[in-house]
Amino acid sequence: MAERLDDISGMRSLDPSDILGQLTAFPDQLEWSRDMVVPNMTGASNVVICGVGGSAIAGDVLMDLLVTTSPVPLAVSRDVVLPGYADKDTLVIVASYSGNTAESLDQYEDAMRRGCRMAAVTSGGRLEELARKNSQTLIKVPAGNQPRASMGYLLGSLALFAQRAGMGAVHDQLMASVPKLRSFMDTLAPDVPSTRNQAKRIARAMTGHVPAVYAPRTVRSVALRWQGQVNENAKMVAFSGEIPEMDHNQLVGWLEGGTGCHCRPVVLMPADMRPTVRRMAEVTLQMLNERGLDPVLVALPGSDLMSNVLQGLALGDMTSYYLAILKGVDPAPVTPIKEFKARISQ
Repeated sequence: MAERLDDISGMRSLDPSDILGQLTAFPDQLEWSRDMVVPNMTGASNVVICGVGGSAIAGDVLMDLLVTTSPVPLAVSRDVVLPGYADKDTLVIVASYSGNTAESLDQYEDAMRRGCRMAAVTSGGRLEELARKNSQTLIKVPAGNQPRASMGYLLGSLALFAQRAGMGAVHDQLMASVPKLRSFMDTLAPDVPSTRNQAKRIARAMTGHVPAVYAPRTVRSVALRWQGQVNENAKMVAFSGEIPEMDHNQLVGWLEGGTGCHCRPVVLMPADMRPTVRRMAEVTLQMLNERGLDPVLVALPGSDLMSNVLQGLALGDMTSYYLAILKGVDPAPVTPIKEFKARISQ
């Protein structure tokens, strides 16, 4: 296995679309929005980010970064309609990388009917057409990527909207974190051997199992991102959840039915955890180990929330990529999603 992960030419042959290049461009994608000019968007009573899949996860990340500090309430909606409270005082930000996502477009129309304040981030499609037609604030990001490999563009753009909406200096903080993120990603590169590459080691530990990725609520978006990237890049079943919520339900399944299911828990631990949650996570790991379930413990890199989140996202991306290599599959195609979209359009 280790040899396959250190075979650079073999990786290239499995990845003709260069998903690797798109994933490793995460820091550059974030910096793309550094000099972007967005008008003042303050005055909203609440903010709702609309999207699904690879576009919505950037909203989840932003929520984790802002939930304890923002004076303006923020929600992420993955529905086809807005929350009931959305009205003319709500800022609705529609995020769709393609610009043609059915759920996002339905929410756009719902926001228009309700008279909400509007903004959009997309690479084109119908969403761009509507935003330009209605003279709404728009950030058009570069096209040509897989949506799930465009996290930097989407997160940077959403953070800029949030900062201009009076939710704190989150965009400035993102930009300040890019150098450390770039340095960390260098340690995960394909030419760094498995013995010194954290993502390769985690991929080896997860291969052959159904991973269930858990994280404290403060970084729950990172666990959700890991799940999605393993699903799409490695073509594997994976799940995610939160600690301590899982200790009130899923822990029973693990301890009394987890052996023999080919599942393996993966626990993400940020640097800064509330003492109660840290103790709960430690006891959870202890109990899982006592039952022989061999959880994978991942100490998220970095010393604060921003670095834990950004570097944790990068670590998950690269782990999912190396899982695909270990399986011998092209990480790019998502054929079932294309089939699903084709069927619903009939």
